[in-house]
Amino acid sequence: MKKTPERIEKLAAEYVLGSLRGPARRRFERWMMESGAARREVWYWEQKLGSLSDRVEEVQPPRRVWEGINQRLWPQQAAPQRGESGRRGGLWLLGGWSAMATAAVLVLAVVLLQQPAPEAFRVMTGAIVEENVADPLWLVTEADHQRELSLRPVAARAAEQGKDYELWVLPDSGPAISLGVVPVGEVYRVTLDEATRQALLESQTLAITLEPKGGSPTGVATGPVLYVTRLYEL
Repeated sequence: MKKTPERIEKLAAEYVLGSLRGPARRRFERWMMESGAARREVWYWEQKLGSLSDRVEEVQPPRRVWEGINQRLWPQQAAPQRGESGRRGGLWLLGGWSAMATAAVLVLAVVLLQQPAPEAFRVMTGAIVEENVADPLWLVTEADHQRELSLRPVAARAAEQGKDYELWVLPDSGPAISLGVVPVGEVYRVTLDEATRQALLESQTLAITLEPKGGSPTGVATGPVLYVTRLYEL
């Protein structure tokens, strides 16, 4: 089957919708492993279809809602006034509180401006799942500020005899990057170097292939692609 742009676009849309199943879905996941164009098309449809849930019309609350809020926040303004002296006293009191509140806000603003900006660190997380299996096979998390990616097995089964699972980063361009052989039955942790983490941060995509015992002997994926998953930022 030729990987024409039209066919990739159609299959990517079906893949994101979940209507691409069975051997066709596994074949397309192999295409994603090999083709940056296929991965970009999948990400395009994820963004296009995922944004539909955000289109909610803005609803203006009735006036009585705001009036009720004002009465709860400033009941003294809503209470009936009794005489000129009472009004003057109330205005003086409100003016005093207003000045104090303004001064407090200014002090707080100065303090916040003097604080150093926190370092932005985008932590990634996700799950590796199998079709028609209720529980995820592995949970994927990244330790905050440690550049350590961990896979915690949940429903993962041991690879067939003489084989191992190997974890890969699928960058936006270029070959897949191996993150080593993933054992089953224990948490697998791998520390990412700067270049690998940057590639993962940009693509946010991992894959697991079935390789000979000990992993791929060539440094590139040689076995079938079993799972492809997209990570998300927290």
